[in-house]
Amino acid sequence: MRLKAKFLILAAVVMMLGFVPGTTQAAAGGIQISPLTFKYEIKPGESQTGTIFVKNLNSEDLDYLIESENFSVVSDDGAPSFSGNNVLNAGSSLASWITIEKDQTGTVLPSEEKSISFTITAPSDAEPGGHYAAIFAKQVKKTAEGQTQLGISSRVGTLMLVTIPGEVQKSAEIVEFISPKSVWKGPVDFTMKVKNTGNIHFDSTATISVKSMFGKIAKVDMGTHTILPDNLRNFAGTWTSKYPFGRYSVSAVATDANGDSMTKTAVIWALPLVIVVPVLVALVILVWIVFYLKKHLKFVADTAKK
Repeated sequence: MRLKAKFLILAAVVMMLGFVPGTTQAAAGGIQISPLTFKYEIKPGESQTGTIFVKNLNSEDLDYLIESENFSVVSDDGAPSFSGNNVLNAGSSLASWITIEKDQTGTVLPSEEKSISFTITAPSDAEPGGHYAAIFAKQVKKTAEGQTQLGISSRVGTLMLVTIPGEVQKSAEIVEFISPKSVWKGPVDFTMKVKNTGNIHFDSTATISVKSMFGKIAKVDMGTHTILPDNLRNFAGTWTSKYPFGRYSVSAVATDANGDSMTKTAVIWALPLVIVVPVLVALVILVWIVFYLKKHLKFVADTAKK
């Protein structure tokens, strides 16, 4: 009976595991859009065209709708917050400048990829500086009767970063640089926040230089990120030294919209436990030996005099 019970339990586990791949595959479906970002410079009154690609990752037909939304606020980690098209000033509303040439709605067959063209036309009164929106491909789910199911949809987007030339302001600053003052062991993490104080987006590249008291320099790459006007962006990097020792001078460098360098500095004192603990133990032993020898040598000397 015990053997039969074990067999039934094993069979049940195998059956449950058999359903796992199906669930994972279904979660991998949906709608896909590419490329992820477009960057344009458009003069007032002129246009630029582009093409997005929408792919059906499902095993059945996919109905879609193309729409656009503005955004201006991005999280410190780069995630945009969309604000729709409710912008009073048409000269700054990029979403309203975007026109889908055709196929704004349609159906994509399983594993099919459809190309959709768009045009961005800057009005004659377009404000100089950066303008930001996204083109979304929204999956629209329908009932068996062909009716749209409200509230049941998913969407993916392509970011549009547009610069209108003119009187633009290019400025930035490092508002925060976090470096430990002392460490007991490596690796060592650094973080930095860079703020775009101008009115145009730019790509900022950040690096860390760690110089030891012996003159050896280590470089830490913190990556390159696009920063929108009046937004902050986080940078992070790790110095991978396992057992740093002594005093280190740290320089954090980030580039601004003009490609010039902005710098913050710090000092780190490193006393690795793997070195400190054995040294302390050795000192304690040495002090004990000296004390022991002094005591017994004095006793031997006094005995010899008698």
